[in-house]
Amino acid sequence: MRNRALHDALRNFALEAAARLVRATDGGAEIEFALDERNEGSATLYRYRPLTAEFIAARWTELRTLPGFDPAARSLGTGARAYLRRRGEPGADAEPALRVMLERLYEDSTSFVLPEERFDRVYEGVERALYAGTVHASIVAPLVGLRLEGARVDLGNELSLVDVALIAPAPAPAWLDREEERDAGSRATAYLVLERDLSSDAPLPLGEARLRFRATLMALRMLDRGGVELAPLGFSRVGEARWQPLRLDPTGRGRGPERMLTGEDAKELRELLDGLESAPRQGPLAWALDRFEMGLERESDVEALSDYLLALRALLDRSRGAEPATVALRLAALCAEEEDRRAVQRRIESAFALEPFVVEGGLGTARGERYVEAVGRHGPQVLVRELEDALRHLLAGVLSEELDPDLAGLADETLLRTGEPRETQALRFGDDEAGEGAESAPARPPLAVVGRSAPVVEPRWSGPRTDGPAAMHRLPHPPVDLDPDDGDGYSAPV
Repeated sequence: MRNRALHDALRNFALEAAARLVRATDGGAEIEFALDERNEGSATLYRYRPLTAEFIAARWTELRTLPGFDPAARSLGTGARAYLRRRGEPGADAEPALRVMLERLYEDSTSFVLPEERFDRVYEGVERALYAGTVHASIVAPLVGLRLEGARVDLGNELSLVDVALIAPAPAPAWLDREEERDAGSRATAYLVLERDLSSDAPLPLGEARLRFRATLMALRMLDRGGVELAPLGFSRVGEARWQPLRLDPTGRGRGPERMLTGEDAKELRELLDGLESAPRQGPLAWALDRFEMGLERESDVEALSDYLLALRALLDRSRGAEPATVALRLAALCAEEEDRRAVQRRIESAFALEPFVVEGGLGTARGERYVEAVGRHGPQVLVRELEDALRHLLAGVLSEELDPDLAGLADETLLRTGEPRETQALRFGDDEAGEGAESAPARPPLAVVGRSAPVVEPRWSGPRTDGPAAMHRLPHPPVDLDPDDGDGYSAPV
């Protein structure tokens, strides 16, 4: 099978047509017969031939209204001419080609139950007609840190995610021995596959494959936090030839645990991938996407802080000179319920306050009190991950067209509607969380994010907002209390 999408579309139509034809015969419609004669020497042989083609033709107006007809016709497309020519039939449209396919499927049959083996043979004939003079090319990128709930996820335009068991033999460089080859294949947890039929003298689309593999990795990382990464070596082959190695663009190691891609994730993943492939190559959104990708590939969460802050400024600072408090307030307007907005704003301000400590290269015991005063008692990783989740879902909302790309304007409209000022003076986070009374301070509200896929931590959904531009949900992050007298507690994460 060279074209799975075509196979599935034709089979779905054949199944629907079979059900409709069986219903007709069960309802009393009869197949007529013709008496054929054949001379063999001095003897004349007779046989009754069922007129299934005439039976199908009498009901073709009904069959062409089946739900599977249009997808099958689109999938067959211009290949209909080649198939009809191979069958010795006139025409160039998909409709007569599908009718000929059904007639071939039930030729000499007195039952319309779908004959699976005959369908496979008929489909092989379709592919031979369509792909004469072409070769089937496969380009594969091993993925680490991702497992599929099903065997295959179609991403559109000849790109798919497949389980490792479907690629046999497993891709491996030709210079490895058998033991090394088995080990190389075992490291992959899934494969990204670009399959295409090419003319025999056409080059492989290696450049296109690299770009689309990288975009898919970004879409997977934007879908949720996890340790998904592309292996540095991909593979390609033509037909059934041996796999040839292919250097892929280097990507940083993903941070987080291995992820499972469910069937529910597939639709959202396709939307994100479509959004990334159609996103502008320049401008604030492109800049923010680049910074977000850089942050995801840092060695640690805290090292990604500056990347995430730059991305937020690109999205939420239209004047390119707003104070951190303004950026924080706009993000809070998009990501928090009105009653929690001020507290969430201070959480974002504390992220800006954390950056100088990262730039200085660590937090020793002597700077512990200053850290608590500026940033708060929570650990830096928790703060950066909250920022990452908020940025992830804002970008995903824009790419899926759930949010207006002008996020700053959207936030200002929300603030005007609720009567809050757009410009505020930054308040020191330590005023609420450090010093006397810190132990009795109310628990901070969690940073809310645009409601899309759940993060790695188990979410406690609070229900959609009704006053915002899109459905917003709250993701809880348990506070992490660090002892300000413990120097190791501040120096290790940073």
